[in-house]
Amino acid sequence: MRRTTGALAVITFILALMTTSAHALSIRLTDGGANTVTIADNGVGDINPMTGAVTYLGSIGAYIANVTTGFSYPILGTPAYPRLDLGSIDVSGGSDGTNKLYVYLTDTGFTGAYPGFAASIGGTSSGTVKYSTYFDAGNIPFAMDTLLTEELYSGPIFSDINTAAAVGLDVPYSLTEALEITHTGFGATSFNAELAPVPEPGTFLLLGTGLMGLAIYGRRRARG
Repeated sequence: MRRTTGALAVITFILALMTTSAHALSIRLTDGGANTVTIADNGVGDINPMTGAVTYLGSIGAYIANVTTGFSYPILGTPAYPRLDLGSIDVSGGSDGTNKLYVYLTDTGFTGAYPGFAASIGGTSSGTVKYSTYFDAGNIPFAMDTLLTEELYSGPIFSDINTAAAVGLDVPYSLTEALEITHTGFGATSFNAELAPVPEPGTFLLLGTGLMGLAIYGRRRARG
């Protein structure tokens, strides 16, 4: 009887662990109103057949043409080394006034405890692009309670890298990239944004030692 109870406890623990660390790669596009689409990897609306990549093609409100793709593991990174990559082309129609589009990429089940993250972005826009990144120690998709980085960019061309400490990070956790695009009337925006851990000091030390070794080796060969 005790063995049965112990086995059930182990099975329950494993199932709970699998539930909290499940892979939930998804993208979401919305104009902030009634026009919203959420597409999970290999779910309804995903035109990309690969696991670890999700792609949406269609319109969202005043944005008449959108092609958006998000990548995560197993294509990019691993649960222990998270990497989110979000790329999108978004074109708004000729309607007057200010038109906004919000583009999100999220994934869950990350287990690598890193002291900080780097958010990089590059692109073009006929309006503005606000790029924000978040982590959630509750491992909830699209959770935006704990801000990592945030920056506003103006077109026509922009490129930047921001880093932030991940204070309060606990595993497993989720990561989310959030882009707010603003056009006035007709406009087009194209960007690629990536979120990944900041290499620890030991990584830089190993890299520097390796480069130094190569330099010394090269000098010795040149003298020989």
